[in-house]
Amino acid sequence: MVALGLPFTASRWLALFALAACAAAPALPPAPAAAPAPRGEAWLRVNLVGYLPGDPKVAVLSADEPWRGTFAVGDFTGTIGPDLGPWGPFAHNHRLDFSALVTPGTYTITIGSLRSPPFCIGDDAYAAVIPALREFLRLQRCGDNPITGERCHQQDGIDVSSGERVDLVGGWHDAGDRLKHMITTTYCTAALQLAGEREEAEHGARLVAKLHPDPDTIYVQIGDDRDHLPPLTLWHLDRSDYGHGPGGARSAWPATGAPQGPKHKNASTGVANLAGRTAAALALCGRVDLARSALELALRKPGVAMSVPVRAPYYYGESSWHDDVEWGAIELFVVTGERRYLELAIEHARAAGASEWMGADGHGHYEFFPYVNLAHCRLHAHAPADVQGELAGFYRQGLERVRQRAAQNPYDLGTALVWCSTNDAIAVATQALLYERMSGDPRYRVLGTAARDWLFGRNPWGVSFVCGVPAGGDAASQPHHPFWKLLGRLPKGGLVDGPVTRAINASLKFADFGEDRLARFQSDVAVYHDVFADFSTNEPILDGTVSLLYLLSLQGPAAGR
Repeated sequence: MVALGLPFTASRWLALFALAACAAAPALPPAPAAAPAPRGEAWLRVNLVGYLPGDPKVAVLSADEPWRGTFAVGDFTGTIGPDLGPWGPFAHNHRLDFSALVTPGTYTITIGSLRSPPFCIGDDAYAAVIPALREFLRLQRCGDNPITGERCHQQDGIDVSSGERVDLVGGWHDAGDRLKHMITTTYCTAALQLAGEREEAEHGARLVAKLHPDPDTIYVQIGDDRDHLPPLTLWHLDRSDYGHGPGGARSAWPATGAPQGPKHKNASTGVANLAGRTAAALALCGRVDLARSALELALRKPGVAMSVPVRAPYYYGESSWHDDVEWGAIELFVVTGERRYLELAIEHARAAGASEWMGADGHGHYEFFPYVNLAHCRLHAHAPADVQGELAGFYRQGLERVRQRAAQNPYDLGTALVWCSTNDAIAVATQALLYERMSGDPRYRVLGTAARDWLFGRNPWGVSFVCGVPAGGDAASQPHHPFWKLLGRLPKGGLVDGPVTRAINASLKFADFGEDRLARFQSDVAVYHDVFADFSTNEPILDGTVSLLYLLSLQGPAAGR
């Protein structure tokens, strides 16, 4: 995936201005820290963007030898935590807790001569992040692109079943690829609307409204992995051939409710996941009659629709669908007030229960998408008191399993390092925040904040997984995206898919990665490569970026809204 970010443009100046604004209340000079540095190397890992004043604030000190003594952050002095032993690439790991520091400013952590990168504390710590995420979404637009000024894929598409032309122009390119997944597009449209991103949500809604042209049809994908064939091109220069000539109309795949694919087949069993999310997106965006029809289709065809593989056997193998029917039903209740939709939402909420993937050692590619069940929170506001307790309990069950897993490493990371692992981390951060709002119980605040901080640099590599964010910080800089590869333009604001286990990475390595600037920090536990060739860890993903935007919107107006 490629990120937009010109060498040193006005957008960079704005980002630097935001950082300067955060530092308006200057930090006091650091107090001297005790304990001379042991021999060997050591690294301080922090959230490079920063912290809201009320956040739990924990950095990680990783080193070749154990440390002891104190550390300083401005005029705050704390004690280095106990040695937590080896994890990942490091022999010794310590946690540095400075949660008591709430004074706005720009800070570094110091231990003798060892210093962390700078970071911010303040209500406006995330002021520059949401605009960057918006910029990436606009870059990903298919049809008419406001960033490039170019039009692309105006012939989308040809129905592979009927051979007829259908109008499926619009939406977003899924990642660095050119194809469009409706599994993710429907979710992104709904989540953007909930985040208050009306303009971008409406862009998605215009395509989502076309996916369901009659009561029995819903499209799951536009294009396919034939767009992976060389040469790599920008979207408006795409010459992929789907059987209608180079650069011609792309394949439009209707979900059949059964396994699909001309060579490799997915494991589809129905359409309820796709149709339920479609209903939620359409209801949220004011297309109520279409939303009703999509939900009826979901009920007639329970089960899951998966993306369609053509050349290679990879596909989005979603396995859950009750959460999507719950989501479509509760959004229809909100806009219509019809009690049958509330009762339907409660029925499917109980069937969905707690998120199955939470606390597990791994899961399939997009197996439990979108990972956090937003319908539980949406239903909570309208459900009877006893049902509200059940819904909060579902969140608590999943979070508790994650917390038990997180206790096993110094980063408090409780999610599996699978392909698109950043999705899982965002889901935990989001669910922790929503659970606290639903229940008033803050017990998972540390867990949720740790998951967010992992994304922005408190990880073994010390790198933010959001391209170009924060400005001037160590962030994903050579992503798997055509704009980066062909133009050298960083798709700023795109969240990359993030670390995976070495075994997963090796199974997906199809090209030489070249020089690895992060080689010292790779391990069997996880690898992350800030290089174009590694699409398994460094490709910006549409749905992850939207999920992060939604999470930050929950932090309130101070997050940049």
